[in-house]
Order: sequence, then structure tokens, then C-alpha cells
Amino acid sequence: MSRILLGAIVIYVAVALYSVFDAALRDKDQIRIMPKIAWIAVILLVPLVGLLLWFLFGRGTTASAPARGVAPDDDPDYLRKISEDLDWERRKKQGRNNPDEPGETGEPHSEE
Repeated sequence: MSRILLGAIVIYVAVALYSVFDAALRDKDQIRIMPKIAWIAVILLVPLVGLLLWFLFGRGTTASAPARGVAPDDDPDYLRKISEDLDWERRKKQGRNNPDEPGETGEPHSEE
């Protein structure tokens, strides 16, 4: 029984320390309802309930990751350029590099 109690105490202390540091290091615009120092006091002075209150009501949402561009293998312009370059290389190897073919320039697509 004492091992279970000791384990529970260790887990509580670890979660409490995480919560205190989480509250202390967050920007004030990411903390809801009370000021930062009040949340730290609640976490430390009201065992277990303070932790639950912090995780349920105190933590605001973190800023979402900035939107990224399209990956090269999903970008239609990039895929078209690769296809044109491969076609040009294939024609060049076969000796059919004819700039008069419709829609073909005879040279690989240049980056704009």
C-alpha cells in the first residue's frame, strides 16, 4: 500500500511542477480567467483541484502553426515543370529536339 501511495505522490509532484512551470512560462494572452500569479498560487495551494482547474480552465490554446506552402510533390506547377524537363531530356536523347513542335520550346522549362 505504501508503494502505491509513494507512487501517487511522485506522480502528483511531477504533474504539479509541470503545471507550475507551464503557467509561469506561458504568455499572458494564453492564460484564461485569472492572472498568471493567481494560477500558480491555485496550483500550489489547492492540491489536485488546482491542477484540474488549471488544465480545464486556465490553459488557453496555443497559437497554431503557421500555414506552410504546398509540398513540391503536391504542387501542380512543379510537377508540370518536372514533366516538361523529363520530356525534353527524352527527346534530346532520341535526337528529336524540334523547337517547331506545337507547345514545345525545345528547351527545358525555365524557373520564373
